[in-house]
Amino acid sequence: MISTDKTMRTVLAMLLAGASICANAQTTFSTDAPFIAVDSAAAERPASAQATDPEAFGYVPADPDLNFPYSPYAGAQLTLANAGPQAQITSVRLYAYALKTVVYQHVSARFRFWNAYQASADPVFSTPAEFVVDLTACPCNFVAGKAYWVDVILPKPVYTESLQVGFSQVWEGSGSDGVLAITSDLVPAFDTSGGSTTSGTVDGAYANPGRSPDDLNFVPTDVAASATKLGVALNGKPLTLDQCTGAANFQDQFSEEFDDASAFFQRWKANPNNGTLTVGTGYLALSAPDNAAQFPYIASGAQATMIPPTGNFEVRWRAVYTINDAGAGDGEMVLSQGTPLNGNNGGNGIAHSWQDSAGFHLFVSTGSGNSTIGGGQGTIVHDIEYCWVNGNVELWKDGARIFGPAAQPAQRPDSIWFGNPIVAVAGPWNNVTIYRVQVRGDQTTFSDHIFGDGFGSMGN
Repeated sequence: MISTDKTMRTVLAMLLAGASICANAQTTFSTDAPFIAVDSAAAERPASAQATDPEAFGYVPADPDLNFPYSPYAGAQLTLANAGPQAQITSVRLYAYALKTVVYQHVSARFRFWNAYQASADPVFSTPAEFVVDLTACPCNFVAGKAYWVDVILPKPVYTESLQVGFSQVWEGSGSDGVLAITSDLVPAFDTSGGSTTSGTVDGAYANPGRSPDDLNFVPTDVAASATKLGVALNGKPLTLDQCTGAANFQDQFSEEFDDASAFFQRWKANPNNGTLTVGTGYLALSAPDNAAQFPYIASGAQATMIPPTGNFEVRWRAVYTINDAGAGDGEMVLSQGTPLNGNNGGNGIAHSWQDSAGFHLFVSTGSGNSTIGGGQGTIVHDIEYCWVNGNVELWKDGARIFGPAAQPAQRPDSIWFGNPIVAVAGPWNNVTIYRVQVRGDQTTFSDHIFGDGFGSMGN
């Protein structure tokens, strides 16, 4: 059984469904990875589930104590290893405790990374990034008193802001009636004893059974009543968020993950023109037919200040062209003063990454002139960063500096746009997918946060 109260199941399902629309930005996806008992032979692990990156944190739980009052939600404050000063998390191993012998027709995992850590704050974590994964390998059989794991490859990386990370989780399941809701029979593996840490450290555990599973947000009342550790493994790579000279210890000023369509259309002026734009699934995809006269054009709106008007800052983006060197050019990122009107020539801007018939390249304007830097192959996902720090401009690509640091800026950008505003004769166009835009700087309390607290619409 999932619950003896069908009404409560329905209410929870409605609450969670409403939360995905109005309360939190989410990345939803599915995987056919199976559940495997922790005590099963290692050979049973499917090759497709192998994590390609090293483990940054790992705790393997022992089997559950069926007399312990487990909470249907759980969280942990973690310190990552094999990383630094930040990390790029690419896969997760989730653990579950079966408290009853049960068959689920459908199982879903809802989990969050809490990436912004401040020791003096209450709560100590903020800005959660939520993932909801539909586990399509079910129906699934669970035996009471057993621990299980499932490997989940994330559809896009999570970038931590330090080595301190919060992680929280609930399971949802459905029986023969098909109603998917939080279950008290399959719970996060909140180990009371006997497990083992394989990487990193656990700095705090959160799962007060007296609290609602919808409001875990790392406040003192969430702290677990006894010494416990959450079974979870995080795999990823070391990451330096602030690569540029003098940019250490910047703070988030603006972040766009393209996983909340409602917030996106509030922040950006979106013109599909003669093409198509897709947003809200963790990326922004821009495309147009070969014979289209105009490509989609997306510009920062007046209601969303993305680049701080004063101080040092950096803009970092992750994007890829899905067509190789087509005739008509368009940008995966353009930094400018103001934004061109739709239908007008946008020029080169102050800096851009662009692809046209001449290939993929980067451009930066300085007080001593303009520079165009060959970008290599645009059909590879690139991580690019533009920095304005202490009167100098730098440009980085895939972890290496390709321009600067002793380059005086010409103009200070204040706006961002993608695509192309100009009306051309025709394409073919360079279709592009943008996964992330992040602005960091030395200004405080500037951040545009789009995430709410908790797993539901009643977060504190």
